[in-house]
Amino acid sequence: MLLIAVFWVAVGIIIGWNWPQPPWARETQDKVVGFVKGVIGK
Repeated sequence: MLLIAVFWVAVGIIIGWNWPQPPWARETQDKVVGFVKGVIGK
């Protein structure tokens, strides 16, 4: 099960690097990154 999850994460990373990111995805990513940085204190 873990191997399947790692596979799909890798596929998502490859697709994300090669295709332009839509604005809603960029905004969501910025919110998540900001939240994570706030939680870890950086």
